[in-house]
Parts: sequence; structure tokens; C-alpha cells
Amino acid sequence: MINYLKAYLIIIIAGFGTATVAQSVVYYPFNSVLGISTNPSKAIWLDVKFQTNSYFSSLSTDISPEINLKKTPKSITYLGGGLKMNYLNAIENNNILEGYFMNFGVRLMPFEKYKKVQIAFEVSPYAGRKFDIGVFRTNFGIGYNFSR
Repeated sequence: MINYLKAYLIIIIAGFGTATVAQSVVYYPFNSVLGISTNPSKAIWLDVKFQTNSYFSSLSTDISPEINLKKTPKSITYLGGGLKMNYLNAIENNNILEGYFMNFGVRLMPFEKYKKVQIAFEVSPYAGRKFDIGVFRTNFGIGYNFSR
């Protein structure tokens, strides 16, 4: 379990350490999820999502690299995949890996005057660690990109 924690911390440090000052924050209010990412305007970027309305025993974290498929002045379309992890499982000697997911998303910049404000929509199929369960997740939220 400790090895998973070390690997996760290395990924986080490497992902955000290589990031420029440009970061993006998205809040998905219907799912109570906070997303923090490196600059989504880049071709490849890192996205981390945290549960914000949950018991402490089920604080899940999604981490995924994303690849931009198409970028226009008004939208960014991207694809990625990653891991859903819960590091509090290590306290009870349980596996911290909860499952796997893919993301297909669009970030829209609909306001000409406020180009840093983004509307985010994602479709994210999820499978449990043992592939015994699956959920078709969607996320809809509002965000802010600190640079363009």
C-alpha cells in the first residue's frame, strides 16, 4: 500500500512540478467534485479530481493525463484515462486503487469578454478495480483557467 502512495505522490509532484503558473480549477456542483489541472490549453495536461462532499473514509481522488483532440478559440475537446484512488484505504490495509476510468470532455469558453471562464462537460465510463462493477459517469461544471 505504501508503494501505491509513493507512486501517486511522485505522479502528482511531477505533473504539477512541470506545470507553468497556468492552472485551471473546475467545480462540478452536481457531483460535489473539485478538479485541479495543469493548463488545459496545452496539448497534454494533468487533471486531478477530489470528492468534496464525502465521508472521510471514502475520499476518492481521480488522476488522469488528458490529451487535447481539438482546440478552437471557443472550445477544447479532450480525451484521457486514469485511476481512481482512495489513500485512506491504506489505514485499514486495503487496496488504495478503487478503479479505472476514461474521460471524454469539452471545455467551452462561451463568454467573449471573460475568456478564462469555462463550462466543462465530461463523459467518464468507470470500472471497479476487479472489473466487477461499472458506472457511466458524467460531470458538468464551471471553471476558470488562470492563463490562456
